[in-house]
Amino acid sequence: MKSSFNTRTLRATTLQRAAIALATASLAAGAAHASEKVVRTPQGDVTVLTADADAQRKVPDLPAAHPFATEKQRAAVAPLPWPAIEGVRPKGDEAPLPVPRRPFLDTTTQGGSALPFAEYQARQQFGDAWRRIEALEGRDVEQPARQAADKDGAHHPYVRYPGNYYTFQWTAAPWNKIGKLYFTTPGGGSSYCTANVASGNSVIVTAAHCVYSRGQGFNRNFVFVPADRYGVAPYGRYGWQSATVLNSWINDGGRRWDVAAIRLAGEASTGQPVTNYVGWLGRSWDWGYEQQTSSHGYASNLSTQHTHICAGRSYGSSWEGSDVLVQGCDMTYGSSGGGWLRNYTPNSHGGNHVNGVVSGPHIGDFGNSYVGPRFSSANIVPLCNVAGC
Repeated sequence: MKSSFNTRTLRATTLQRAAIALATASLAAGAAHASEKVVRTPQGDVTVLTADADAQRKVPDLPAAHPFATEKQRAAVAPLPWPAIEGVRPKGDEAPLPVPRRPFLDTTTQGGSALPFAEYQARQQFGDAWRRIEALEGRDVEQPARQAADKDGAHHPYVRYPGNYYTFQWTAAPWNKIGKLYFTTPGGGSSYCTANVASGNSVIVTAAHCVYSRGQGFNRNFVFVPADRYGVAPYGRYGWQSATVLNSWINDGGRRWDVAAIRLAGEASTGQPVTNYVGWLGRSWDWGYEQQTSSHGYASNLSTQHTHICAGRSYGSSWEGSDVLVQGCDMTYGSSGGGWLRNYTPNSHGGNHVNGVVSGPHIGDFGNSYVGPRFSSANIVPLCNVAGC
């Protein structure tokens, strides 16, 4: 009996090692076979990285085969620091920016709802994740909102409060359409940013520096987890099909170009698109600098395990240049890529237009305000045209 048991154990161990080796080889092959191409558009050139269909789109369950396979691995990932932006102006007297003029055509797309009974389906398919997070419900404790004073001149006040920290927000729109984007950098490290489902075609938008490390190349092994809390994936895990960035970001950098789009693959175990489970947010572009905005992010200075929201008014600054939004907020690393929502409408699939994403600190005001690209016909439009938003 002992010999038989040892034989079975040895066979199981051998099979597990073979599975790990196969998954690891698959990831390596995906990195090798992923292809880049430049696509020319009327608004400017973009570069697309397309994943190998048999490798990068898959998210193995074995911890040794993928850096983001388990909730323990995901919960331990550190946020991506904000990159330095070249060519920023020294702080000084500001000149007024030109007033942006919106074209006559509608410059918004509407969000959409998940499939009927999506939550029931998710509970059945990802039962362990739901039980894990519901066990955390008792930790929901009221956190006082912070009212910030004006920081320097034109800064507007903001109120910051928890996002999907509370269980009811974890399961409802628009909070469940925002999640963590995990990836490995060209140097081999693991990191995360915030990202937003912003298309009925399962395209997420985030910051370009979360997708392409300037001077090094594309990040890899992208995994998106909507409504991520403590590394748990209540609506599953999604690999990627393609990643798209503006050539202006690759060549020049600059906050106005710091936006990217990733087309997701189906959920790792069910194959269903992310929109079946959570729906998607709307988008808006070419709107003015001054908008009432609610920006979201997994800010590591507050908590790496759930989102926070800064509600305030965005504005423009000639220190940052054109097509850059500024908002008062004390969120820092990890909030990169978090959506700035116009028409913020809790518990609704309507409104909630992503109008920009977090890029980095406002000049000379780290930890008090941050900036992001103002979505415009020059950035989000060519990205979405190529990514298939």
